[in-house]
Order: sequence, then C-alpha cells, then structure tokens
Amino acid sequence: MSHHLVLIKNQLTKSEMTTVINHVAAFWTVVVMNCVQPVNWQYCYRVDQWLVPELHEGWKLYTGETVPYQKERDFLEGL
Repeated sequence: MSHHLVLIKNQLTKSEMTTVINHVAAFWTVVVMNCVQPVNWQYCYRVDQWLVPELHEGWKLYTGETVPYQKERDFLEGL
C-alpha cells in the first residue's frame, strides 16, 4: 500500500504536466522550427554557446537561486 502512495507523490500534477507540454511546444515552435532553416544553421549549430547556458540560467530561476531582474533592481536602488 505505501508503495502506491510513493508512486502517486512522484507523479506530476495536471498543472505541472500542462506546463511541461507548453514549454516543449514553445521550444519546438521557436527553436527547432527556426533552426531547421539553412539560413539559421550558423546560429543554431553551437548549442553549447546558447542552449546550455540558458538552461542553466533557467534552472537557477526555477529553483529561486536567482531572481529575475535582480541586477537591475540593485542598480536602481543604488541611485
């Protein structure tokens, strides 16, 4: 019985699953569909320069390690 409770706790909620699907759909629409075009290949082929750093930054925002626009807020508060 407790094994089933652990499985239920580890499942995504409907809201979380919708969020994941929305992010995947947006990534597909914006990134993949634009990178398929040969004119954009020079900007897309180095994923280590644009995708990996942005995923890292996104994770820090998601976990609360960084706050959006914190540098700008600090600057404006220092005026």
